[in-house]
Amino acid sequence: MEIDYQTFLKYLKDWCEERSDYIKQCWPLRGSWEAWVQIDFAAYMHSKYPDVDILREAEIYKMRLNSKGNRSSKQPAVDWLINGNTADPRYRIAVELKCLSAGPLVNSIGDPQQVDPLNISNQPLYPAIYSLVTGVNEDQEKLNQDNINDKNRYCQTAVVALNFAPEAQNYLKNCTELRSIYITTNGEVEIWAQLFYTLVQPDWANSALPSSPTAQFGLPGSFNSSGLFGSPLPGSSVLNPIDLTSGTSGSSLLGSSASNPMEITE
Repeated sequence: MEIDYQTFLKYLKDWCEERSDYIKQCWPLRGSWEAWVQIDFAAYMHSKYPDVDILREAEIYKMRLNSKGNRSSKQPAVDWLINGNTADPRYRIAVELKCLSAGPLVNSIGDPQQVDPLNISNQPLYPAIYSLVTGVNEDQEKLNQDNINDKNRYCQTAVVALNFAPEAQNYLKNCTELRSIYITTNGEVEIWAQLFYTLVQPDWANSALPSSPTAQFGLPGSFNSSGLFGSPLPGSSVLNPIDLTSGTSGSSLLGSSASNPMEITE
């Protein structure tokens, strides 16, 4: 059974709601979240919707050769290929995934009010946000149709990012082309996503999304002369750095609650 991009997002929202309390407890542990999310969501889909084809690590990209001109043992692969076995590649949806990893947002040698965290020379100051934002942009470039093999050429392409910290929102908003589309009821998990390529019409995938989805959460998006996008990270300084692993910042994502869940696309 084929599903469209909007249906995929609905299933992803449902999975995030079901797993949000577990994620809240576990995400501050350092390590790669993407592999777990990739596997657990695929298992969720196979259990709930067994007729939907969702492939992991599908080799949709052009073949990589080794130094001898032979096929390399390490081939680039996409995180999820929705409708992966459908005959017409235009209805396959290639999704690259990025997740915010635990780690300090600043350290003792930098002040976020004075340093641009997305400047590569300052990478050690903001490893968590820097890795997320640069990873999103690299995945968008990776999904360029020129990089996709003949078998999967003209497939739909999308990037999804899972965010767990309000401090990262301004940088996702201003330094990527993703949009915030959903926040779980407990305010702990935020989905950012964008469909970048499709030949399937009409394309309703992004039309319902607001142009400034994070504005309502009090994160202005203006650019100032210091090089920072928007306002400084709230409450952080050399003497009081924000640490994503501490769990003491006190604020869940964007003020949503059981009585006031944030549903942005509907």
